Amino acid sequence: MARNRQPDDVRAKKRDDILEAAMAVFEKHGGLEALSFRRLATEMELSYSAPYRYFASKDELVNALRARAFRWIEQAMLTAIAGLDDPEAQLEALAAAYIRSGIERPDRYALMFFKLDDTDVARRSIELKAARRDALDVCRRVIAAGQASGHLPDRVDPLTAAHLFWIGAHGLVSLQVAGQFVMGRDLPALVPTLIRCLRAGLEHFDETPASRRTTASEEIRHVATHVAAGDDPDSPAHPVRVPR
Repeated sequence: MARNRQPDDVRAKKRDDILEAAMAVFEKHGGLEALSFRRLATEMELSYSAPYRYFASKDELVNALRARAFRWIEQAMLTAIAGLDDPEAQLEALAAAYIRSGIERPDRYALMFFKLDDTDVARRSIELKAARRDALDVCRRVIAAGQASGHLPDRVDPLTAAHLFWIGAHGLVSLQVAGQFVMGRDLPALVPTLIRCLRAGLEHFDETPASRRTTASEEIRHVATHVAAGDDPDSPAHPVRVPR
């Protein structure tokens, strides 16, 4: 006899419960090495095969966890800017929330940036792509609204500007988690300074002369292409071209 199909809301709730349990195992018991379907089934008092009804493989499960991590940091940023109207205050709040979340939950934060062996699973994951996009889009929307109102400079498009803010915030999290602030600076001083410096940079941004920009961009594409393909861009087979 065929098994009755669960209603969509029941299935979604069970899937969410499995992800919640998987995140707890990941954060509290040793990362990906500790995470297995058998352990999840034991933790949740389910049959061994139960998690396979929702995730075809461990890679698929981990990518769903990565999406969950992006949703977590997206919500932290949305909560931080709720009730704020000034774009610069919103950017400071965004950066502070992002950095605080990464420092308080470093394992969950790192999960967003894991590179899995089966990269095809990540490429196919609509859930992960949407979560990544939506997390970054919080910052992009704040910048776009600030530019539209005239409160933020518009010399750089909002998506590029959002990436620059993300780079800065990610760098601060990485340095703090690694214990690299050893020369008299700390996060409370650096976060607002980072925002002001990035804002000033966007306001006074000027395009590099076309000939220099083209050469540099070609070199960056050269390295990125071979890294994405798994090659060593510094090997003799792929010599680095030095811009003149």
